Amino acid sequence: MSCRVLLFCLCLIGSSLGSQAAESLRISFGNALPPWVIPDAGRGILVDILKETLESEGYKILPQYDPYARRIFSFRSGKVDITIDMNQQVIAREKLEGYLSDIVYAYENYAYSLKDNGFKFTRISDLRQHSVLAWQGAKYVLGAEYAEMVAANPTYSEHSNQELQIKMLFAKRLDVIQLDKEIFKYFRKKVGAEGKINTQQAVDSFALFGQNRCGFIFQDRAVRDIFNQRFAELQSVGRIAEIYERYVGSSDFSR
Repeated sequence: MSCRVLLFCLCLIGSSLGSQAAESLRISFGNALPPWVIPDAGRGILVDILKETLESEGYKILPQYDPYARRIFSFRSGKVDITIDMNQQVIAREKLEGYLSDIVYAYENYAYSLKDNGFKFTRISDLRQHSVLAWQGAKYVLGAEYAEMVAANPTYSEHSNQELQIKMLFAKRLDVIQLDKEIFKYFRKKVGAEGKINTQQAVDSFALFGQNRCGFIFQDRAVRDIFNQRFAELQSVGRIAEIYERYVGSSDFSR
């Protein structure tokens, strides 16, 4: 074989390997939900987890920020390779076909109040006597007991701006806010850094609503398997904890 032919063959092999290394994965993250997903910055806990696990394996991550419900359609129609906030219940309800990852994270809503108030909540119905500000749509998805509390509470309200929830609580404008613990920590830190409201006031938190444990769904089984293995490796060396700490400080995501 001449040197010219050999060089040509080597170039073809190099080009093929380069193409494999640059394989793109389209991922639907839903819309903004700091600190989980922050579209304006192209980052967030979930974005960083997928980048750290898969980019090191030669994949190129292409984030797509859809309206939340559309992530289901995007995956079902094959427009994306991966989407977030998946578990067996969602897959069964939506009749999706794909490969579910291991559990990666959990949303967990808490009721938060200022410790100075001395509130003691042991059940959702205890909230009916207090002014509550929750995230938009909570009354439709947190179950019958929650809906009953809402119906009996004239001072219950919801808002799409979760930063506002933090400001209202620490400005002592209401009794209770209800939101995910990581979102609480993220916006508490952000609002506190602005220096206008004291967010260092002690709080009580009440785990009344349970967890929503989630992973990702993949179109390709092999990519799913690579993700699971790489996630376990990163978790074992503390790298996943570092991602959480980047946004909210230390976080217990082992439950």
